[in-house]
Formats: sequence, structure tokens, C-alpha cells
Amino acid sequence: MVVDDEVPARDELMYLLKQHSDLEVVAEADDAQSALQALRKERPDAVFLDISMPGRDGMEVARQLSRLTDPPLVVFATAYDQHAVEAFEVNAVDYLLKPFSQERVAETIEKLRRLVNQRKTNQHILQNKIAVSHDDLIKLLDPEEIVYAGRQGREVLIKTEDNSYTVSYTLQGLEQRLAKGAFFRPHHGFLVNVNKIEKIEPAFQGYQLVMKDNESSRVPVSRNGMKEIKRLLGI
Repeated sequence: MVVDDEVPARDELMYLLKQHSDLEVVAEADDAQSALQALRKERPDAVFLDISMPGRDGMEVARQLSRLTDPPLVVFATAYDQHAVEAFEVNAVDYLLKPFSQERVAETIEKLRRLVNQRKTNQHILQNKIAVSHDDLIKLLDPEEIVYAGRQGREVLIKTEDNSYTVSYTLQGLEQRLAKGAFFRPHHGFLVNVNKIEKIEPAFQGYQLVMKDNESSRVPVSRNGMKEIKRLLGI
């Protein structure tokens, strides 16, 4: 997104940005109020922000953006160099001086690409973690640590090799967060890590899974669950 009250400067910057085919300018604005409205609606990865504008200036906009849960990356694009130190105090990633050069804008875009990709990678890693409460702390589990999960009354219990945790996820919600293929439902009340199955043994009116945890936990298997196990194991 590009924010500048001067139309010629805004058009020049947008022209330079559009020379990069992997970049899309999703919005433009000419003052702080319209900028904040558009930013909340479009949620861009980055905003090129002029400092000197009518009403609230770009610094104030950047401070408001920094309070968001997932703020855009901020690049100040201005005719004045005296705000550079203040700009980096509000976590701006770059500071462009007018008139803009194609080479300098390209450097900024390359920096933005790198930072956006890093941010998305970090988000992906966190999204794959499972948050559990442990001794009044929040612990993040890797999916491969989970042996199985099962309903326990109104709660869901996650079992690792050595510990048990109750979580706020529903079993269905937990299943959606975990990798398909590695986890499956052998029974409507359980979710199992395929790689943590020790063996399958007969049980009353069917079968049960013996899991690879410190208790050799038993997980019931429904008729449909047994079909899925045979399919996964190729038997």
C-alpha cells in the first residue's frame, strides 16, 4: 500500500513498484485517516508511508500500526531526512528519500521480500505447534511429540511419551491443526499418531492400539477405524 498526499510522488512510487511482477499495490491513500481505514481492510504485507501529511503525520500512523497484532512492514517514503532516527524507533524497515530512484526502490523491495518470507515461515512454524498448559506455563509441542489425543469428559487430553496435558482444543480442531496422514481417528473419541503405534491387539468385540508411551496406553479401535488402519498399513 502507498500513502502520500502528493499525487505526483504517489504516482511515481506506484509506477516503480508495479515494475515488479510479484508485487501488487492493493490500495493507496492521501491522508492518515483513509490510510488507517484501508490498512485495516486490505491488511497489506507492507506500506510505503509519507511522513508529512495533513492532520496526523506518518509517524503517528506508524505508531498506531505497531499496536496491531500483525502489523504491516513500514517503509517511510519522504522528502525529509531529519526523521530517519525516529523512523527506526517505530520499527520502520527502510527510509526512502524523494525523488525515488528505480535502483533504491528495488533494494527496498528485495528487503521486503526477505522479511515477508521470513515472517510467513515463522507463522507456519508456530501454526504447526500445539500450545498446552504445563506447571502454569505455556508449552509448545511439536506434532511428532504427540502419541495420541482423546476426550476426557468435556476436555481433550494430549498424551506424549512422558506427560499428559489437557488442552482447550476440541478433538476436531486439534485434528485440523495436525498433519494429515500422520494422524488419524481410530475411534470417534481419539486421535492417534500413526508413528507412535506399538502394536494392534485383540480386545473385547474388536481391537485396540498399544501406544509407544511410558504407560503403553490402549486406544480403542472402531470398525471403521480398523478399516483405516488396514488401509494405512497396506494389509
